Amino acid sequence: MIESRKRKVWALQILNPKLSVETVEVVQLAVGEIHSAALTHDNQILTWGVNDEGTLGRDTTVESKKTPIDATSDNGEEDDEDDDEVELNLKEATPLPVDSSHFPDGTVFTQLTATDSATFALTSKGLVYGWGTFRDNNGTTRFSPKSTIQRAPALIPDVKDVIKLVPGAQHVWALISNGTFFSWGNNEQNQLGRCMISRIHEFPWLGSNNFGQTGIFQSAGQSDAVIPYPTPVPSLGKGLGIVSVIGGKDHSLALNEQGQWLAWGRIDNKALGIIAKDIPTSDVIFDTYKKPRILKVPTPISGVVGKVVFAAAGTDHSFAITQDGRAYSWGFNAQHQVGHGNEEKDEVEQPTQLKNKHVSGKMLVSAAAGDQFSIVVGLHGPQTNGVH
Repeated sequence: MIESRKRKVWALQILNPKLSVETVEVVQLAVGEIHSAALTHDNQILTWGVNDEGTLGRDTTVESKKTPIDATSDNGEEDDEDDDEVELNLKEATPLPVDSSHFPDGTVFTQLTATDSATFALTSKGLVYGWGTFRDNNGTTRFSPKSTIQRAPALIPDVKDVIKLVPGAQHVWALISNGTFFSWGNNEQNQLGRCMISRIHEFPWLGSNNFGQTGIFQSAGQSDAVIPYPTPVPSLGKGLGIVSVIGGKDHSLALNEQGQWLAWGRIDNKALGIIAKDIPTSDVIFDTYKKPRILKVPTPISGVVGKVVFAAAGTDHSFAITQDGRAYSWGFNAQHQVGHGNEEKDEVEQPTQLKNKHVSGKMLVSAAAGDQFSIVVGLHGPQTNGVH
């Protein structure tokens, strides 16, 4: 684990030299709360971040003294004299491969996904491997009936013919080839919804609904706002042409056939990408103090120029990637997770294009968002003045 001695916040987008396209060539990313994983073109799984709960799937024990972090770099925020110092475990901080001996010979990976404290890998044969743990609100950990923390990749039993994995904060859904879902993990808020569903085009949702993030607004804003079973979402009816849905903590986004993103859920954390005062009062659920709290109608997000082809939602912030390779971001920005280094405010209310020497003019293709950090991915291009 990274021990707290001198904490550093990166305010600008920084090119990661450990993930160079010449030596690594990442094809997919997955981001948890404080760890990351990357699938490479040659079928390796690289992991890095905090490994206290086995999220990296490899041994990161070090016997030698940890390396102090250089807190004098000019790529981030100015140092705060009150900041703590840190020392760095290089086995955690460096993207390194998960040992392939944990998987049968010939295994080909097609997707990685990450919850807050676990990582899962889907194979071309529809099998799922996982490592890490699930953590409840009391801090209790449990990966399976037989283990609290799974520190090496293990095959998830009784789950096969999987075509896609969808993560929550402490649970996972697996879409099966016949159109049904399996789910496992923490079920404190009934987020697993053990009833299977088959009509996935109706976008059934389940789980915590305190901000209407499921798109079902009957109980939104109430303390018992839980959707206990998979339920079709009327607000995302077929007339909208919805082709994809993603979710943050208290907000959600939906992509339609025209490449336009719709948002709904919590208003006051600025995660929607919509200016609160511009929302019609008829579309809002107000709290007991008459303040706008929840956007109850999927509403188009403006400010993104071009057709959106990819999006990612973090805890309270989001990214949109356009067809021409530009990235826009918005939401909670206290740790600069939105990626705008010249933005001093804690929230970026509207979609704002990422611009700096590492991303401007590049063809960006995807993004991944965690709790307090984010990652964007671009196509490799020729160098100009030493910069790709």
